[in-house]
Amino acid sequence: MSEEKRALTLEDFWRLKTVTDPQPSPDGTQVAYVVGSSDEEKNQAHSAIWLASLENGQCRQLTSGESQDMQPRWSPAGTQLVFVSTRHEGKPQLFLIEVAGGEARRLTSVADGATSPLWSPDGKKLCYTSTPETDRQKVPQESAWFEAHDKVDKSAPRLRRQSALLSRFDGRGYIESRAQLFLLDLDDAQAEPHQLTEGDFDAAQAAWSPDGALIAFVANRSDEADASLASDIWTVAVENGELQRLTNGDLSAMLPAWSPNGETIAFFAERPMNARGGYEDAHLWLVSRSGGDQRDLMTHLDRTLAAVQPDYHFSAGATPIWSPDGQTLYFVSAEHGANAVFALAIEAGDCWRVSTTDADIAALQGVAGGQRLVGVAATATQPYDLFTVPCSGGEIQPLVSTNQALLAEVSIAPTERITFTGPGDWEIEGWLVRPLQAERPYPLILHVHGGPYSAWGHSFYFQAQALAGAGYASLYINPRGSKGYHLAFTEAADWGEKDFLDLMAGVDAVLATGEVDPQRLGITGISYGGFMTNWALGHTERFAAGVSVNGVSNMVSMSGTSDVGALWLGVQYGRFWESEETWQFYRSRSPITYVGNISTPLLLLQSENDYRCPIEQGEQLFTALCARQQTVELIRFPNASHVIAGTASLHHRYFQWKLTLDWFEKHIK
Repeated sequence: MSEEKRALTLEDFWRLKTVTDPQPSPDGTQVAYVVGSSDEEKNQAHSAIWLASLENGQCRQLTSGESQDMQPRWSPAGTQLVFVSTRHEGKPQLFLIEVAGGEARRLTSVADGATSPLWSPDGKKLCYTSTPETDRQKVPQESAWFEAHDKVDKSAPRLRRQSALLSRFDGRGYIESRAQLFLLDLDDAQAEPHQLTEGDFDAAQAAWSPDGALIAFVANRSDEADASLASDIWTVAVENGELQRLTNGDLSAMLPAWSPNGETIAFFAERPMNARGGYEDAHLWLVSRSGGDQRDLMTHLDRTLAAVQPDYHFSAGATPIWSPDGQTLYFVSAEHGANAVFALAIEAGDCWRVSTTDADIAALQGVAGGQRLVGVAATATQPYDLFTVPCSGGEIQPLVSTNQALLAEVSIAPTERITFTGPGDWEIEGWLVRPLQAERPYPLILHVHGGPYSAWGHSFYFQAQALAGAGYASLYINPRGSKGYHLAFTEAADWGEKDFLDLMAGVDAVLATGEVDPQRLGITGISYGGFMTNWALGHTERFAAGVSVNGVSNMVSMSGTSDVGALWLGVQYGRFWESEETWQFYRSRSPITYVGNISTPLLLLQSENDYRCPIEQGEQLFTALCARQQTVELIRFPNASHVIAGTASLHHRYFQWKLTLDWFEKHIK
């Protein structure tokens, strides 16, 4: 480590800035983007809109960032930006600012908030999303009682009625409101917003047609919407609100993008998990403006979409990008631990990799002229930041250095890609992050990703860097079940069997080098990674400590309490009550079954609002280990959903890592 630099520590979390949502200007000369920052003293997250030149990377801050300014969208003329801000009353509203600078002007004062702005092609209207409350989960008898009692406090907690399988969703909560599309006339300052969609359905991911006549969006408006994870591409006519479903109702469709001539929509889709017996890759599809002719462009390709799991940076995903001539589509796909840009020739079907850098590309947009792309990406040594890449192919080129001040102070631990052999002579890939200053043999932490269909890869892992600064090595492994290694590899997900053996083979491969202390091993992971942590401690004593984050312990209760448990597990493995064989399968794949074998100190980090792997999963394991008088603690994270690092309050995101490090320091070092 350089004498002038220090090791990165957990405290650097408060200085690490995030970069999201790149939006190139209509003339292709600059890009608007969002820079997020943390205020430790006030425990507040802030974000500001910045502008950067696409020619030389020169950048400037456009909005104050005293609250959260986000979702910048260029006017067609390129002279204004509409954006979302929480600067008034903490509720998101639309604001308009001149690109040349000046004060922003508030456009909406919507009781339910306004997000996801979208300019009409002529620049005269804005489409936005708001989420008005519905009566779907109110109890009619109670509502009538409140109406009959005028003097009762109307803000008192209400009963909640659940009458459908999909009555809550992780990251969203109970479905008490519905996302709807609204239109705002910019030429008439006195005009009220016009609601464009309605009904007990969500309308999301809107995209305006080039001729301005239609807005495409994603929705599940079927009669089975409360028990299905399907979604269709719809259009709504701007003039009269006429709705048309373009896809056939048998897909989970998302992120529509209009072709340059407005005749076709590209989108991503897969069959919904409630309608398939196993894993299937998501593909790139087309459907015409008139609908009914959806076409999978990737039936001949053994390839899926982006899959690399981050640990501190989260984005909404990149829509398909059309070339100006409408003959080629650009998209992000996982390949051996990289989220890379690929191109697909629509007619010929040829597919090739565009970006050659091993990186995690988290956002992507096309630049006017069709010669290059701009996006957000990270590498093993560089946090997420803006980059460009030529459409003809090549390395990604950094555009700005948002974390330059921090990187000038700290040394980044090196990362080495490793391969080894798992059961059945399968080649398994992983990444080893070595500590900066530690005598061999040093302690090692095994990190298990979520999914199980996610993947680790060529990304900047803040937790690994902080652990390296504290003297720990980190091992990231993609066992069978991970994405980016062809469909057969992903389909082989085995929930505690051969995937567990893959992980142990990776630990053995690193131990064989002699650089790691076999007596000082730790294991951690979130979701499926938490499942594997719980599972490993019931099947081996080789780890000195474990930290399970929102993991699974009981497949039976998981299928009954998770937001999608019955739809996912029930279809993939059968419903546990249907046969003794299925019941025994659920029991055999549940870590709680083997709790009698666990003697390793275990820390359970659990979100109280996790509806994907509910907190009862951790509570069961905690109770059993307490009853057995084992070393166990459960830390409850209030107001956080499944991904703590993306949904918890700022200091709780920090404490997810702080508590993990302290647990390892106590039980390993």
